Amino acid sequence: MKICDYDISGVTCDSRKVKPGDAFVAINGYQDNGNKYIADAIQRGAKVIYTEEVDELKIDELEVPVIKVNNARETLAKLADEFYDSPSQKLKLVGVTGTNGKTTTTHLIESLFTTNDFETGLIGTVKTKIGSEVEEATLTTPGAVEINNFLGKMVNKNVDIAAMEVSSHGIKLNRVDGLDFDIVVHTNITRDHLDLHNDFEDYLLTKKELFKQCTEDKIALINIDDPYANRIMEGISPKTITYGFGKEAQVRAIDVQYSTEGSTFTVVIQKQLNDMNDRVIQPQRFKVDLKLLGRHNIYNALATIIIGLLHGLEKRKIQEGLRRFKPFFRRLEVIYNDDFTIIDDCAHNPGNYKAIFETVKELDYNNLYIINAIRGNRGLTVNKENAEVISEYIPKLNTTELYITSCKKLANKYDIVADEERELFIKTLSNNGIELKYFNRLQPCLYETIEQVGNNDLILLIGAHAMDTASERILNMIKDYH
Repeated sequence: MKICDYDISGVTCDSRKVKPGDAFVAINGYQDNGNKYIADAIQRGAKVIYTEEVDELKIDELEVPVIKVNNARETLAKLADEFYDSPSQKLKLVGVTGTNGKTTTTHLIESLFTTNDFETGLIGTVKTKIGSEVEEATLTTPGAVEINNFLGKMVNKNVDIAAMEVSSHGIKLNRVDGLDFDIVVHTNITRDHLDLHNDFEDYLLTKKELFKQCTEDKIALINIDDPYANRIMEGISPKTITYGFGKEAQVRAIDVQYSTEGSTFTVVIQKQLNDMNDRVIQPQRFKVDLKLLGRHNIYNALATIIIGLLHGLEKRKIQEGLRRFKPFFRRLEVIYNDDFTIIDDCAHNPGNYKAIFETVKELDYNNLYIINAIRGNRGLTVNKENAEVISEYIPKLNTTELYITSCKKLANKYDIVADEERELFIKTLSNNGIELKYFNRLQPCLYETIEQVGNNDLILLIGAHAMDTASERILNMIKDYH
């Protein structure tokens, strides 16, 4: 059933973007109320208004139809889908959700199919890719109008398959409502984004909504090793395929070997599966060479391998596609690997830290230097939990120095560390008996580390966006010292 009975020329919830003939959806948001801008939208040429707050308006004074809706965000998504002619139904769409692993998994999927001559699309944190066209991303999951616009462009470019990061924000704010996902992947769930969610339970149930949105002819890939996997699978209708390291996984990884060059493992398909065209995938095993560090990236690779098999790719093409994939910026990126090694990662939540430290435990090194930036503007809870994870792992690692920094002068206005965040972070470490050196600025940490580092040592650069220039800075220092 059509939601719009008017011949509109576009859809938006931003009055500043209204063009003559557009439908304007007034959303009472977390930071502002779109109903305040209805008059402005009409002045700019809006043809019809959708709002939850009809009773608050003087409809007789408005010159365009005003339609009352129960959920303005949901209405926006449905209007966008309708306006762009339901593009998600015209290509294969893979949605990847979870606290960690979304970016790497979507890039692995996109890369695998690109190397096998598919026309691909990608929507995510780092970039949006439409065929051969790439643009920098601004949100993990864009707004509903932007998503359908991107997907519509992909259809016009004859894209075969698109991979999309689906954040809890995107689900909670109805940005992905109505999208026709063929496959949905659950990577893992740890604490994050509790600024939007009431509590962790709300966060978990929000993630689950994506799977409930999918019908029984779709496929859900579930990381069975995740503690919340059963909660995600409970009561959902898609066919499920589980992956992981344990024997209960339908697709598992065994014989894993790690190094600073990446990892190798054997994939075991433990039971017969059916692909997207209902052809049989026989039980089998094959070796994979992955140029990504860490156990968590093997999970990401397993999900990608299953998706390749479901689309009929031969195992040798999957092996070659994964072998070619190169690490990207600040995702356990080895930026220096000579007389000593430097690894850079944009860690920002407890799950990230655990993944990094679990990876480091498997590596061969003499001394470990950790430079960690406190996560600014994210509140006390996540910083306390990050510090607790660091406290848990430091005794298990051969750590020579732990440097903590607020990256003052480098952090933008969204990443500035508040006094209470810094104090709680350091107090949590100290209360757990962890020795550290605190620096307000990043540069002194880097200098002190370079002056001490020796052969076969390991330096970890850890922290969110305020640390984005750390790799360039430390590499320049190495040049100066040499």
